[in-house]
Amino acid sequence: MRNACDVVEELRAWTVSGTPAEFPYTPLLTHLRSVGKHFLDPALLRLLDGIRGALPESEGPDGPSFLHRFLDVVLDKHDDRYDYASYTALSLLTRPAPADWRAALRSRDEVLLLLLADLLRFERRSETDTPDAPLGMPPSPELVAKRARLAVRVMEPAALRTLPPGAAVDPAAVAAVPGRTPAGPLAAEILRTAGPEEARVLAGSVQPVYVLHDEYLFLRTLQSFETTFTFMSSALATAVRRLDGDRPREAADLVGAVADILKESLPLFSLLATMRPEAFQAFRVFTEGASAIQSAGYKTFESLCSTPSRARLASSAYTSVPQVHAWVTEGQATVEDTWHGLISAHRLDAADDAVLRAAADRLESVHQRWKQTHYRLAVRMIGERSGTGYTQGVPYLAAVLDNRLFPARDRHGALVG
Repeated sequence: MRNACDVVEELRAWTVSGTPAEFPYTPLLTHLRSVGKHFLDPALLRLLDGIRGALPESEGPDGPSFLHRFLDVVLDKHDDRYDYASYTALSLLTRPAPADWRAALRSRDEVLLLLLADLLRFERRSETDTPDAPLGMPPSPELVAKRARLAVRVMEPAALRTLPPGAAVDPAAVAAVPGRTPAGPLAAEILRTAGPEEARVLAGSVQPVYVLHDEYLFLRTLQSFETTFTFMSSALATAVRRLDGDRPREAADLVGAVADILKESLPLFSLLATMRPEAFQAFRVFTEGASAIQSAGYKTFESLCSTPSRARLASSAYTSVPQVHAWVTEGQATVEDTWHGLISAHRLDAADDAVLRAAADRLESVHQRWKQTHYRLAVRMIGERSGTGYTQGVPYLAAVLDNRLFPARDRHGALVG
């Protein structure tokens, strides 16, 4: 196991050429995961800060280079700007948003499969003589097997849409009994197709703050939710445009697709629930300042369904995501408002309205299940303790259980003009 001095030497040797492609990611990440990002040596942090400072601020139309973004994540605590987005390394995982919603779904599926295949690889390595760091509190073989089954439940639908026919997933078997696809071959097939850039992103996007095995699971599960929210937001934004263009059936299909993907993602909570509370309590001490309440992805999804109430906009749920707050206050179009506008303008017939209502009801139902499951998991993991983003934690989740994505339907039974 490399210590901080070894890594410093490798970094100094690298600075002779300074070629980004040759940056010593592996030794740095191996060391980081063995000690926890919270405990990186100050001398190492200063050296990394200097390396970052010598890089160009921007290397192309997509902004800073991967190395620059990677170092931003490594140095988030050093910079005193650590938060949920930096903890989950979202800047490394985010892909350019495809214009077509089907391409956005494929992008989501590809990222999700890579994240969970990497998690399966990590879990299986814990049963070998050469496990990967973080090493603290390794899981039992039974727990590894349970995690594999639950991860596979989430992966199967995405794999059927994305992988070539016959590649590791049998559609008939999945239809009969979900979650029984052999985890090892499925993960191997997905990781086999990953190119060097994807492998670098996978490696760089796990930067645990402490030294416990279960934090790897925690990070990969949060990242899987975030890539799902990205697709859901993209699809709903497209649904708004379809409604505005008098294409309500297409909008209903999009809202229904969002409901389907959110439903497919529900087993992620079961996967997360295999995290041992004692492990979570140990590493969450060092995640202060990062909370899922800061998820811009979730708030974007929520605010595209309907405009949040004034009280919710004024709460930490939205003040912690200033960009989304700005979009809403500047009049971002939503599914509900655009739908209501069609009715008021007599541009929506009863049949199309019924199809839209059915899709919205389905999304509402799945989302309520999602919130209830999230709440129960939080009660189990943190009880009455406060959240880690300077938030209320469980009381906050309890308070929003009655919130609705499409509140006008609850108030009026239907959207009427």
